[in-house]
Amino acid sequence: MIPSGNVVGVWEQDRWSGGGSVPGGLGAKAIATAHSSDGGTTWSTPVVLPFSACFGSSGSNSYDRGSDPWVSFAGSGAVVASALAFSAVGTASGTASPNAVSAVLASRSTDGGVTWSSPAAAVMLDTNPSNASNTYFFNDRDSITADPASGNVYLVWDRLSTGVNASNPAWLAISSDGGATWPTTGTGAARVLYDPGASNEAFNNEIAILPSGTVLDFFTLLASGKSTLQVISSTDRGVTWSTSPPVTVATITSVGTTNPIPSADNPTPIRDSSMMAQIAVDPASGAVAAVWQQSFTSSSFDGIALSISTDGGKTWSAMKQVNGATTAAAFSPTVRYLPGSVLAITYYDLRNYTAGSTVLSTGFWLSESSDSGATWHELRQQSPFDLNKAPLADSNFGQALFLGDNQGLALVGSNPLPLYAATNSSGAHVYATQSPSPLTSSTAHVYTAAAALRPVPAAAAMRAAANVERMLRRGGAAPGPR
Repeated sequence: MIPSGNVVGVWEQDRWSGGGSVPGGLGAKAIATAHSSDGGTTWSTPVVLPFSACFGSSGSNSYDRGSDPWVSFAGSGAVVASALAFSAVGTASGTASPNAVSAVLASRSTDGGVTWSSPAAAVMLDTNPSNASNTYFFNDRDSITADPASGNVYLVWDRLSTGVNASNPAWLAISSDGGATWPTTGTGAARVLYDPGASNEAFNNEIAILPSGTVLDFFTLLASGKSTLQVISSTDRGVTWSTSPPVTVATITSVGTTNPIPSADNPTPIRDSSMMAQIAVDPASGAVAAVWQQSFTSSSFDGIALSISTDGGKTWSAMKQVNGATTAAAFSPTVRYLPGSVLAITYYDLRNYTAGSTVLSTGFWLSESSDSGATWHELRQQSPFDLNKAPLADSNFGQALFLGDNQGLALVGSNPLPLYAATNSSGAHVYATQSPSPLTSSTAHVYTAAAALRPVPAAAAMRAAANVERMLRRGGAAPGPR
């Protein structure tokens, strides 16, 4: 629960879209933040976090761009935020230049997000020598998670390599003082957390902490045209990990979200959260929930999958499809446990799109389940908006419509507070909608989760495998952050 109604949001501000002499749509000019002290009713004027040159011009503030922001409450009013910072990404194709540098940076606020510290010395700094073999050159997909019970803050990310058949491992750094400092030596210093092996990648790492103090790291293993959601654990607060072998949660078969606008109208691709799971822990029972995009009965779009573990991540339930309209594309889910072990998820979908229209009508939904995902109540958070007005960003398919890799879902008292991006006539904006819980049949649509069919359609499996290979090619010839 957020202390005293204090809420903090972070997001990418002014995403680079490429074109002309500007490098491809990698990262944003700044990472912005705003805070609320009344549970999301009113918000402060957004300010820029100290992660790029938009904030400052020297030291850790001098990077051209920021990306992948993440935020976590560390207890006693402290908040920690992280982001990827990088410069000199090269040409419009998004390839890295010989002097490309990137870092994973962290900042801390001790007043609930009003003011922020200078970023910690780069948690990891990489360069890209043009004549080096098998040299790590780029950090990607960071996330930060605080454990108020222990004072630890865990920062995880993956690192991409230029080397032929090189591994792209997960990395970990630990602060033991609530994010105030980050050690450069010892068990808390940045180090390899999990090595997935040659030509593979441990992608999209996210830490979750059980009530027992056990720490879990979830990641998507990209390997040989296949993506699997996996988890490793630590019972000594991140010192040692159970990496041999990781537990497999599920095979992710994601085809991504295809723009349904007729091809004659030159539809722009959509960048979503394909192959990026989101995790939540129930502080009461210790149950762990994972959600992600998954192709179910169609080879042309994804739905939202859910799997739950009740034994600390050792075993997992069969996945269920939990989005409300199974005949339309659903994408970019987020998950949170509410009091009473109620599950809450948010996601976008295209159920309101009218075939043949050039308006890409998109909805953002909140759904709740009080029976471990069997039945749901859903409520759209605002009127459908036109996704075509979203900013453009780099993707595996060139420039694509982009609202962010992650959306937020906070808890204020017993109520969920989604923080998400949507568009209006002037472009993309960040919204927060207060949603009294529980949703009821008088205020929300009721539906039942669908069992996942096996096997997945052959065409879906082929498209998903191609997506994995595109992701793996980010290392080497065409690097760049998600």
